[in-house]
Amino acid sequence: MKRIFLIMIAFGVCFFEIPVDAYEKSLKNVKVVIDAGHGGFDNGAIEYGYYEDNINLEIALKMKDELEKSGAKVYLTRDGDYDMTKRNHHYSKQDDMYLRVKKIDSYKCDYLLSIHQNASGNRSAWGSQVFYYYRSKQGAFDIDQSLKQLTNSRKPISGCGFRVLRATKTLGVLIECGFLSNYNECGQLRSKNYQKKLCQKVKEGLIKYHLRIMTQKKKKTAKILQ
Repeated sequence: MKRIFLIMIAFGVCFFEIPVDAYEKSLKNVKVVIDAGHGGFDNGAIEYGYYEDNINLEIALKMKDELEKSGAKVYLTRDGDYDMTKRNHHYSKQDDMYLRVKKIDSYKCDYLLSIHQNASGNRSAWGSQVFYYYRSKQGAFDIDQSLKQLTNSRKPISGCGFRVLRATKTLGVLIECGFLSNYNECGQLRSKNYQKKLCQKVKEGLIKYHLRIMTQKKKKTAKILQ
């Protein structure tokens, strides 16, 4: 049994057939840092009695397990309910973001996945969305296309100036998994089974992006050696 990856390259289409065992370790030696957004005094969105920072952490922990199955070395910005200052008083968003960025880059990872949940005054708003800073547009596209197989979101990827992406040296994307303010989607996002499926789809998109980068590097090396 084989999995087939379709990768679009500048002037053509390439097909990669990868045996299952190779696919399962396709992120071997790849370093990924997962940022569970908010935490501690900063709960993020609060809808129907549920806190965004808690759901972000639940998904981040499952994402770690999922990526490690494919051989990745995974780091977390937090593994509990705290912000980066770890103070129990005088919370500062500015201090939190400064320390968050510093911690992300300290790991010297290949990729960053920042996990968040969305919210809106419009209760009918729904759907996942992937944000990127200019360097990571292709990665956002690959992850978004994979994620939409589950979420069916109509939202396009979007460039942004979020500090967690803009100020870090690590190539990354910010993933809004869905809207906590939408009652039905909030139920999905709290589901352990749905969270696992989200993580699997994000991983598939990251693998596609990583393979794309590796292919481009091999082509550049081949040209240099010619």
